[in-house]
Amino acid sequence: MNTVEEFKSFEIPLEYTLAPRIDRCHIGLVQLSTDHSLEMDWAKLLGTQAAVFSSRVYYSSEMTPEALDRIATGIVDASDLIAYGLDMDVMAFGCTSASIIIGEEKVANLLTQHRNDIPATNPWTAAQAAFRHLGARRIAVFSPYPTEVNLPLYQQLTNAGFEVPVLGSLGIQKDTDITKVSKESMLDALEKLLPNAEVDAVFMSCTNLRVLDHIQEIEDRFGIPVICSNSAMFWHAMHLTGRIASCPGYGRLLNMEESPYPHVEASTASNSAALTE
Repeated sequence: MNTVEEFKSFEIPLEYTLAPRIDRCHIGLVQLSTDHSLEMDWAKLLGTQAAVFSSRVYYSSEMTPEALDRIATGIVDASDLIAYGLDMDVMAFGCTSASIIIGEEKVANLLTQHRNDIPATNPWTAAQAAFRHLGARRIAVFSPYPTEVNLPLYQQLTNAGFEVPVLGSLGIQKDTDITKVSKESMLDALEKLLPNAEVDAVFMSCTNLRVLDHIQEIEDRFGIPVICSNSAMFWHAMHLTGRIASCPGYGRLLNMEESPYPHVEASTASNSAALTE
């Protein structure tokens, strides 16, 4: 058989039907090119409750407001690369500090520019939603960032109505170094920050910080909820689609059957959630 027509006489036509999309939450995730932790953390949380489809956007790794702001130029293209032809339920952007610098609403708009009217989240929006969900007002902040990034973090948190009695900083200058911070360093830092802080929760910022596996231990040790960027964003992505994230062993936020506090409407105008009491 040398021609298509000859081959057609040999080929047996078969019939098929279309199956529905897999019944789980579909999350479209834009990560940074420098992130070594988010993907591995979320792999532990997904189970059969969610599916993640991701792409990456270039980042120089320099922890400066200018470098973080430049990430915005690649978000739309990175979002467009995610699972062409497959509908997402929610979009997520995996960088806490860039979301602070670029702005939550702008990040949401860039993520969903060609995604119709679906909700969007990022670790910074998600963390604030998680604090309200837990009824936490006084927040201790563990930050790996330098001062120039910590100042807008502090300002935006206080402007949102939270108190920040204590903020500790590692002052790391490159994103790829954040993922190397040891568990022992984190625990030592929290021992300095928390004993006399009188806070409702601690926020451990950055998707590249390898803290997810230690959240339960930290909560047990200090007796307060621990929210990290990766736990908050997964919880919030699920929440925005009306689902409850269930991930026992990864802290109070991911092991709550219902919110103990008044709930949560997703703002379709800005594609991000605003939690109100």
